[in-house]
Amino acid sequence: MGIRAVMAWPVWQQPRRVLAVLAVVEGLSLAAPVVTWSPMTRADLVLALLLASLSVTYSLFVIGWEKARRLLLFEHAPAMTPDVFGVWCFASAILLPPALAAAVTAVSGLADWPSYNPAGTRPLYRYLYSTVAASALAATVASWLFRRHHALAVALPEAAAAWVMVGAGALVLAMCASGQFDAAKTMLQPKTYRIEAAAMAIAAVEFAIHQILGSPLLWLSLPAAVLLQRYFTSSELHQREPEAGPIGKDAWAHIARVIVGASEAVTVLRVDGADADAMRTVAKLQGGCDAIGAYPGGGLAILLMDCPPKQGDAIARRLRIAMRLHKVDCHIASASKPRDGQVVDDLLAVCEAELVVSSEASRRSAKSS
Repeated sequence: MGIRAVMAWPVWQQPRRVLAVLAVVEGLSLAAPVVTWSPMTRADLVLALLLASLSVTYSLFVIGWEKARRLLLFEHAPAMTPDVFGVWCFASAILLPPALAAAVTAVSGLADWPSYNPAGTRPLYRYLYSTVAASALAATVASWLFRRHHALAVALPEAAAAWVMVGAGALVLAMCASGQFDAAKTMLQPKTYRIEAAAMAIAAVEFAIHQILGSPLLWLSLPAAVLLQRYFTSSELHQREPEAGPIGKDAWAHIARVIVGASEAVTVLRVDGADADAMRTVAKLQGGCDAIGAYPGGGLAILLMDCPPKQGDAIARRLRIAMRLHKVDCHIASASKPRDGQVVDDLLAVCEAELVVSSEASRRSAKSS
């Protein structure tokens, strides 16, 4: 990646207070392993390599496997896979010295990047901050706290709390500094951490296996993580079967408010038809969509997270062509943040205006013919 690409990141357009928060968190993530430095043994290095290799193997396997599975079943591009790298990163925090725990977390986060960016449009810097810097800092603090106690009953819960609070706290600080309060509220809800809790439970079992039976059996965490990934993927909104229909308007509106508020680039599509043919066509071409919702008054609302205006317009054009080929009578409109507005209501208003213009043009064309 060249200097020009880095300087083009939207993060540099953020207010100084946001850049200050990012700089502090990233500075701490680099300094913490040095400040908490402790001696490492050869066994520590071997275990760190094992945990990092398990994480990288999982990432590579899931990226390829999930892509093939979704193409076979749904005929559209793969969506983002759930984050379960805590299976190995939290295990490293309670098994390794702080510096090694931070290193394993950074390697695991970088290996996971392709699964978070299936369409190649997600902002890299935001991922580096949230998943690499914040998580590495969380792993360092958790490891340091865990090694301070001799009583396992105290050390393990304290390390788990530190892991969640430090990582989430770094994200909430950045969100509040940039005015993304809806997204920050979501981060503070317990249900946001259901995947994290399951991953930490597997990590605790890894710790027990290592302490009792030896590290080679840590390989058992790999199939456990795959099963966990499959469970949470099948429960995510973007994994709904096309026959299940769109989610309710209230649920879609809530999701859209949170995601539009938290995203630097997001697109909303509106389709003024919601019959079965329209739903099937949308489902097949929903690559990158995070939610398809029913819209008041009829029609569909489609949310494309981290989708810049050019890509959103291209998807809308592709969807119009597909509708014509399937002889589905409907109109499609698109609006993107930041080009057309900053909140979901602005984007929907732009879409509605475009749909009105399209409908009027169709009626005039029908009359003239």
